[in-house]
Amino acid sequence: MSDTKWIDEFFGSGFYADVYQLLPRIAHAEEEVDDLLSFLDPRPGAHILDWCGGWGRHAIPLAKRGYKVTLLDYTPLHIEMARKVAEAMGVSLDFVQADFRDTPPTIQADLALNLFTSGIGFMQSEDDEKALRSLHAALKSGTRILIDTMSLYWIVKNFQSMGWQELEGSRRLLEERQFDFLTGRNYSRMVFLEPGKPERERRFDIKVYSPHELAALVVKAGFVNPRFFGDLRGGELTFDSHRLVLVAEKGA
Repeated sequence: MSDTKWIDEFFGSGFYADVYQLLPRIAHAEEEVDDLLSFLDPRPGAHILDWCGGWGRHAIPLAKRGYKVTLLDYTPLHIEMARKVAEAMGVSLDFVQADFRDTPPTIQADLALNLFTSGIGFMQSEDDEKALRSLHAALKSGTRILIDTMSLYWIVKNFQSMGWQELEGSRRLLEERQFDFLTGRNYSRMVFLEPGKPERERRFDIKVYSPHELAALVVKAGFVNPRFFGDLRGGELTFDSHRLVLVAEKGA
């Protein structure tokens, strides 16, 4: 099994939170929650597990809408960030700081969400299978899971070896990428520039699953009836879809 050294450096150091809170998509969490609820239509008050949910940008809006929410994340910093925001907003949810490979079986949620390419692909396929098996045990029978990740087909058509983003406050993010065709992993070097501060650099790599690979993985972990969509609204998956969204069930 993979170790978590780079994950500790990338997430635990605060680099991920500092940089990704500035990305344009992050501001649309409320809209994404609306799309998810319209698409999946969970029963009122259902128990939703935000699996690898970061600092709660989806978990907190879900709790505001009256759902029982459990936020699981590996990074203590993210859990503390989410706790502070939830308390400030007067929102109640449960927090679980854990490795997603060891999702507690006592959670027993009615729906599991894994959003924004979180957890799956960060380590090796055997780690992802172990994580999904632990997720399977943490859900009630008949429960649905939704996994939202990068679309390999879109990456193939739009791959850029170097990207540059202008962020608010004159901050900038440089990303250099290299795709390994043998392993299906995308290797990235990120450099974050803030005026008046030293540049910050982190490296990470992630397995980008094709649809059939992801479907095979969730079935191997015990889920059934996998199907794909191109967005969080349940739109059709095409070669132009930016996202790969999988929905499957835990059999009765």
